[in-house]
Amino acid sequence: MLERRVQPSFVNYNSLIGFLCRNGDVEKAKGLLEDMIRKGKYPNAVTYALLMEGLCSQGEYDEAKKMMFDMAYRGCKPKLVNFGVLMSDLGKRGKIEEAKSILSEMKKRRYKPNVVMYNIFINYLCKEGRVAEAYKVFIEMQVGGCEANAATYRMMVDGFCRVEDFEGGLKVLSAMLTSQHCPRSETFSCLISGLLKRGKIDEACFVLEEMEKRKMRFDLKAWEALVSDAFVEDDERAYGLVDELISSL
Repeated sequence: MLERRVQPSFVNYNSLIGFLCRNGDVEKAKGLLEDMIRKGKYPNAVTYALLMEGLCSQGEYDEAKKMMFDMAYRGCKPKLVNFGVLMSDLGKRGKIEEAKSILSEMKKRRYKPNVVMYNIFINYLCKEGRVAEAYKVFIEMQVGGCEANAATYRMMVDGFCRVEDFEGGLKVLSAMLTSQHCPRSETFSCLISGLLKRGKIDEACFVLEEMEKRKMRFDLKAWEALVSDAFVEDDERAYGLVDELISSL
């Protein structure tokens, strides 16, 4: 491009900076940032987010955080994507309280977290088994005017299943279906199996019916596991599941 006297745009720079950071060459990526500035191609929030991700991947969280605050002095106001990089890195390292402080810091700076930011936090809370806290955040975000998306609901249902709170998972599933979102078949399977083990036959059948309405099907292995669980709890209902299995083949 340079040989042909075609000046790279910030999009071109961002592509190369992202590539270098993914391959661990953050110092070279920083050099490109300075080259951009010298040539009047002002970096945007994505440019800095890519560099911050590169720094975090090398264990330099403090440097990444410093970069986010320094970028404002270069005329680039931080955006949600920059806060998201910091929160993701903290979540990956199990530093949940510090990740929570990022949300608080955003609100102090009058940034309104969007569903992506909340999803990052909810995801890592669930992975740490702190599903009750994740559910509280799930409710708070909606009360604050941020609508949950399909990913939010899926993480919450899967989170409840992970800690074997299948009744809690069913509650979120009901809200999810009302909101016209749908979980994956794996989530349906886990929830139904868990409810059967708890003796919640009616609830399990409700979930199965909702799955059927959406023309979602289990494979043979999943059906075998479900029927096995059903026979342990209630032979009569298990025969109903067997009938459903036969009709679906």
